[in-house]
Amino acid sequence: MNKQELDSALAFIDAPQGELQIILYASLESIAEPRKLDIREEDLSGLRDLFVSSIQASIIEKEDYTVLPLSTADERGNCFYQYDLEVPDELQLLETTIGNDNLQNFSFPDNQFSNIESLIIVLADREHEIALFKKLSAVEVIGRGGFMLWKSNQRLEKFNDQLLRISSRFQALRVGGEIIITDLASIEKGFGFHDIIIREATNSLGVIEGLQLVSNIDSLKELVNDVRFARKLTKVARNSPVIQRNIPNTDIIAFSKRHPLTKNKMRYNENQTQFLLDTRVSKDLLIKILNDDLLTSELTKLYYDSLAKDGIEVEEEE
Repeated sequence: MNKQELDSALAFIDAPQGELQIILYASLESIAEPRKLDIREEDLSGLRDLFVSSIQASIIEKEDYTVLPLSTADERGNCFYQYDLEVPDELQLLETTIGNDNLQNFSFPDNQFSNIESLIIVLADREHEIALFKKLSAVEVIGRGGFMLWKSNQRLEKFNDQLLRISSRFQALRVGGEIIITDLASIEKGFGFHDIIIREATNSLGVIEGLQLVSNIDSLKELVNDVRFARKLTKVARNSPVIQRNIPNTDIIAFSKRHPLTKNKMRYNENQTQFLLDTRVSKDLLIKILNDDLLTSELTKLYYDSLAKDGIEVEEEE
């Protein structure tokens, strides 16, 4: 899904077919199924407008943003990420909640607002539907702790209940059958995301090992638990143009000896057929080589280290 397709899939919120409905569900601590929030009818329109405006401002109006696979996530900004890794249970709720009429209502005798971990917000018309994932922050449940006071006539008295404050911010959404991450930093902090990345990186190591390109593969295995490096490994296995095009090892070695960024920083085994990775710099450079990040301008002959590479379709000459 690219940005234009994402905007198109969200366009119905501005011109719905029939009434645009909103339903909110709460994911509770230690409870498998979410609970539907029974909200007064006249208050739903305000919540609907809140999230419609948020989608417009945080996604549709971001004209300079692109959509990238999550497995290719790097230090670039101005990106949304299409989830293409193992989906954690909390994000699976984006799919399983929609259309599930058997979910129970949130019950105050059984639960408190402080038990709510996240919200699923469903927006739908007659033909379309999207689900937003919103992780609740500590400040969105008022009365979770401390000593609360509120106005009682002309005095202050202790407030013994809890309030749920719903802000417009969300971290992910499911649209067009895809999960799109809008706040990567928040997603990375939870859901066992780091464990997912490490598992993916371990699989990537197997791919690199199969190339027989590195003589001391254990030097890379030592870094699998480093999440920043693990993300780079994950990108290699899933998206490396060098691997996808089956570039011969001899060509990869020759390139590393020729390019100005790598020619004095990479070492090799005795017969010069494999990399010998003995420094962190050489390990990072190997990832750059496999991701084809080291580019040369045909026009200026200048060299670039580039994370962003948008492919170009070459039109056939008639």
